[in-house]
Amino acid sequence: MTSSGLLLPSSSTRQIHAFNPQARAGFLRCRHRRSYASQCIQRSVENVSEGTGNKGDSTQLSFQRREALLSTSALTAALFLSDLSSLPATAADIKTVFVAGASGSTGIRVVRELRKRGFTVRAAVRDVEKAREKGVQVDGGVELVTADVTQGADSLAAAMGNADAVISAIGGSGDANTYHAVDNEGNVALVDAALKKNIRKFVLMSSLLTNGKEAGQSLNPGYIFLNLFGNVLNEKLVSEKYLRASGLDYTIVRPGGLKKTPPSEVGNLVTGKEDTLFGLPTQRGKDISRDTVAEVLVEALRQPGASNKVVEVVAAKDEPERPSSEWFSNL
Repeated sequence: MTSSGLLLPSSSTRQIHAFNPQARAGFLRCRHRRSYASQCIQRSVENVSEGTGNKGDSTQLSFQRREALLSTSALTAALFLSDLSSLPATAADIKTVFVAGASGSTGIRVVRELRKRGFTVRAAVRDVEKAREKGVQVDGGVELVTADVTQGADSLAAAMGNADAVISAIGGSGDANTYHAVDNEGNVALVDAALKKNIRKFVLMSSLLTNGKEAGQSLNPGYIFLNLFGNVLNEKLVSEKYLRASGLDYTIVRPGGLKKTPPSEVGNLVTGKEDTLFGLPTQRGKDISRDTVAEVLVEALRQPGASNKVVEVVAAKDEPERPSSEWFSNL
């Protein structure tokens, strides 16, 4: 779509989207709004045609049709010019949460944390039976759903069902192809699915140093080490940018080194603004318990201060414990 709102030929849009994920996300957002607005216009015209008392009075019919078109055209303009999907979600808006990667080491903790706080969960897993054996379905408030982020947005949208929010705790492992397919394209597909389903909130688990190069950390040992494994940080950065350009209300959580040990052994939560925590010896902490990360991911659904923010999180044993209401303040 051009800046004037005209649709480009399909080949052109594909070329733009290949090089510009922000353009692709904006195109999808506008396409969904355009479809809805067009339906409104059609219904209004039909209602005017059917509701005219004297069908022979063409002047009156023309006048009423014109008034209907004017009012619905205003609606169309509003849908294009305003970013309705980026309005901050409130805790009251969110009842059911779709968790991508629910059977993973962090994902299963997210499911448990959501249930503690009363959310209904659609736990997305590739193998339902294995997930059940692993204990992902902690109680009757968790529904196991089959989903694979490498299978595209349409299948993911179907799996989301009646979800109001999405938490992505997915992560590839092994090689560059897997990181590209999961951390990059998998999260992009989740965002596209969320747009299709008018999801109210999207919380993405990323990683510390994802934007390390732009933040002047290209020689940071952590940045170099992590990107040795298939450029995973670069792949995560693509999906971060795509989510931020999508118009969805988002929170991106960038944790340090993930530990399975409890917070009592790793330390209390330390939060930082975007591109401020780098795991350096001069900074407070570089690792964090997966339990704490799960709490932060879930709390991002509940705290207004988390709206459209990037938060970096590590832990330190000498850090004083803070209430969750302060986790996203001053970001």
